[in-house]
Amino acid sequence: MKVIAELEAGDPRQVGRYRIVARLGAGGMGRVFLARTPGGRSLAVKVVRAELAEDTGFRQRFAREVATARRVTGVFTASVVDADPEGTPAWLATEYVPGMSLGEAIAKHGAWPGPAVLALGAGLAEAMEAIHDAGVVHRDLKPSNVLLASDGPRVIDFGISLTDGTSVLTQTGMVVGTPGFMSPEQLVSGGQVGPASDVFSLGAVLTYAATGSGPFGAGAPHALHYRIVHERPDLSALPPVLGAVVARCLAKDPEERPAVADLLAELAQALRDEGQEAPQPHSEHGWLPLPVARALQEHVRGGTAPPPPQPAEEAGADAGQAAHHAPTRTGRAPRPAPAHPPTALAAPAPAPEVVPAPVPAAPSSPSAPLTDGAPGRTRRQLLIAAAALGTAGIGFAGWQLAGDSGGGTGEESPGDSSGRGSGGNRSSGGSSGGSSGGKVASGTLRWSVPEFNAPSPASVADGTVYMGHWGGSSSEEASLRALDASNGRQRWRVTMPDQASGASPVLAGGTVFMAGDGGLQALDAADGSRRWSFPLPDEPLATSPVFADGTVCVGGSRGTLYAVDAGTGRRRWLYRYPGNGHNSGPAPVIADGIVYIGDGKGELHAVDAATGRRRWTSPTKPDRAVLHPAAVTDGTVCLSNDDMLYGFDAAGGKRLWDFPTMREYSMPVAADGVVYVHESDGYLYAVDGANGKQPWRFPLNGRVDGAPSVGEGTVCFGGKDGTVYAVDTATGRERWVFDTRGEARDDSVVLQVPPVIADGTVYFTAGDDLMLELPALYAVAL
Repeated sequence: MKVIAELEAGDPRQVGRYRIVARLGAGGMGRVFLARTPGGRSLAVKVVRAELAEDTGFRQRFAREVATARRVTGVFTASVVDADPEGTPAWLATEYVPGMSLGEAIAKHGAWPGPAVLALGAGLAEAMEAIHDAGVVHRDLKPSNVLLASDGPRVIDFGISLTDGTSVLTQTGMVVGTPGFMSPEQLVSGGQVGPASDVFSLGAVLTYAATGSGPFGAGAPHALHYRIVHERPDLSALPPVLGAVVARCLAKDPEERPAVADLLAELAQALRDEGQEAPQPHSEHGWLPLPVARALQEHVRGGTAPPPPQPAEEAGADAGQAAHHAPTRTGRAPRPAPAHPPTALAAPAPAPEVVPAPVPAAPSSPSAPLTDGAPGRTRRQLLIAAAALGTAGIGFAGWQLAGDSGGGTGEESPGDSSGRGSGGNRSSGGSSGGSSGGKVASGTLRWSVPEFNAPSPASVADGTVYMGHWGGSSSEEASLRALDASNGRQRWRVTMPDQASGASPVLAGGTVFMAGDGGLQALDAADGSRRWSFPLPDEPLATSPVFADGTVCVGGSRGTLYAVDAGTGRRRWLYRYPGNGHNSGPAPVIADGIVYIGDGKGELHAVDAATGRRRWTSPTKPDRAVLHPAAVTDGTVCLSNDDMLYGFDAAGGKRLWDFPTMREYSMPVAADGVVYVHESDGYLYAVDGANGKQPWRFPLNGRVDGAPSVGEGTVCFGGKDGTVYAVDTATGRERWVFDTRGEARDDSVVLQVPPVIADGTVYFTAGDDLMLELPALYAVAL
């Protein structure tokens, strides 16, 4: 059971007419707070971050999603109570539902008996009926989105998408859903689904409740997706009556699944056949299995009920109002059969005992215990007694996934290069910490490794820098090295003579994936021992690999995109496209279940990551080979080709905008809705991914090589003469410049590989352009 946290200094104390009393959670779009109505009711209030609320388009989309969710008013859904999309800040108030989720209940107390699952199913079916009547398809019904209240389940997160697919907050090219609970059409039709998809998910949820496992087993997402599309569910452990209902829900063809109204009637009849009766209107927990009912009671007794009103001296006009501990319901009258889930137990459990726990208006010293008359009750215990996290109602995907929006103030000069000191940097001040060392001023050297000849940029994870090395002399073989991010000391090295293609390693799940002329290798990240290898016999040159959802993808010069199981090294599928021939071509990019890769004819391909089937292709410049990987941000795929940057809709491939210049572009990189790209010798541009407009540009004052890197509010790129620039993503102003040449100012020094930002540090190699001496690896504080 989740608990709340006390308010912090910058948190609001009032939103609209609601008094904020504690924190419930946070996400990419804002924070969720526990709030009080003037009459004492507990609500969950979601407050949108100020920078997002400043976007007029976002406010309009937010308002439409709120309006959609407010139409859902069923008994077994948690309703939207109030909202102000035009407020400062914008906010949304939803019904507060205390209690545990179905997933938590199954994990802690095991599978449910048949009658309890039938009661659960009746409540969920009625919730789906209300959601569909409002013109909404849930698309992500799963155990964690089902909260268990005393008088029935509550379905949450139902504001994701309209039935006609016109949702805007989640139009990011992703397939919304959870592995094991998604319908086949979600996986093969790009997420274009109808109400029958929710019926499929409901059948999977009921199977999970009855057995503790989904109908398609467990494992990696791609394996679950394959079984959902191609294999029959395992319903052997279900009771016959329940199994017959669930089997029809899990039909592969949506047309063969029962309508929600028919499903509700069937579940109600099955309950009557079991001799069960509906609970009385205010019965407590009687529909639940006994261990779960007792756990909910203990949860309340242990101090996680919603907080009561403040004492009279603190609450003012609210004094004397009683708290409503049971969830409230608004909207239309309940359907006649059944109004509540029928009782699954012989006798209802006793009503829970609520221990009052007043919450102070202003925090006192954390070290001083705060009591309410009960011995030994500290501030933390009182906060825990305030509420369990039961965030209800509309559940936008953006509350977990969305990021900041970039901004800028126009063109800025990089400044006078004469300001560089002999220490090898010019810094605008500040400091930087992170895993690579202690507090160090921004733009100053943390450490360096001499004679480090890298073919590709670094990858950094868990305090370790992974980087290929071509060898310090003619007799030294190429290798992959793992270095301590705090000091640059070598942890291990593995000889890899075939790693000469310039591919970067990729880290995932304790494994390093490395591609080269000999194939794709999987190494243990702890010691470099080989786990498996996958040959690429048809590809003399391989791209850098990419990883997502248990799959590693790698491309090659002859135009074959391979998908390999990350755990076993076995091929899952391959996709052929026009190759570049003379080089490995651009690396693939995976985002939201789609693999994007450019080809040798100037087209961008979007490939389903689960199946290897083509989603769409879109042209750039005809017969001009794509040389750089794409960048994906907020539903837009950005691709540079020659002197043009293109923006494509991730869902369907429609070209949204073009951003032209006079010079060749670098590889684009993206973060928080903004894509960054630079010309060979002109400007670094920040481009809005939604509309292709330019918030700012930064003059390069000379030729620049390699790709930029973005992270932690900074764009870094290699400038001329061995310098590295750091530019603020919000303003386009220079933060610092690091000069690798030292006092000699040797103009032949250049960056060998582009910089990489990770954990407050920028990693890159630079050395003599004429290769009279080998380059060094640098770690510079961000």
